[in-house]
Amino acid sequence: MFIIGMTGGIGSGKSEALKIFESLNIKVIDLDKISKEITETNHQAIEEIKSVFGDIFDKDNRLDRKKLREIIFSDKSQKIKLEKILHPRILKEVKEKLNALSDEPYVVIDIPLLFETNQYTSLISRSLVIDCEVSNQIERVKKRDGIETSIIQSIIEQQIDRCSRIEKGDDVILNDGSIEMLTESIKALHQKYLNLVAVK
Repeated sequence: MFIIGMTGGIGSGKSEALKIFESLNIKVIDLDKISKEITETNHQAIEEIKSVFGDIFDKDNRLDRKKLREIIFSDKSQKIKLEKILHPRILKEVKEKLNALSDEPYVVIDIPLLFETNQYTSLISRSLVIDCEVSNQIERVKKRDGIETSIIQSIIEQQIDRCSRIEKGDDVILNDGSIEMLTESIKALHQKYLNLVAVK
């Protein structure tokens, strides 16, 4: 099975890239989406998160994601604790989804920490990096999430640095332009991936 592991820093445009792949009838798996599902009210991971992080839930037992994000990005040891709860569950879900998609020409998995965790490197056929200037990352995340610059910078610092990410990527798209430019870049890659699948 041909699997593209897509990655990029926060605010680089991975969600937009996923939508474009979907518009080309390519099946995608979004790790952030799986992570959100795992931390919904009735999931078993909630009890574990409670026991580790305490009172970061509202009266309806909903996770305060903003508060959790502030905790984990101001203390790396807390981030590691959360990853130990979530990562094995996310990986299990991804493998189940891949099994169900085995007839597809190729599948794109959005893996924000592809090069940081190395958990998915054995699963993927190629890596795709969605890249942009750090200043653009900060502006996009501020606009999207309404969080302070200092927290965004802390998130960026805890991710692999931009140069190393580009170096490790098999394919790299610079996403500093318009959505039309991103679409054209992905369409070209889509054709490349179909050709690679055809010669396998």
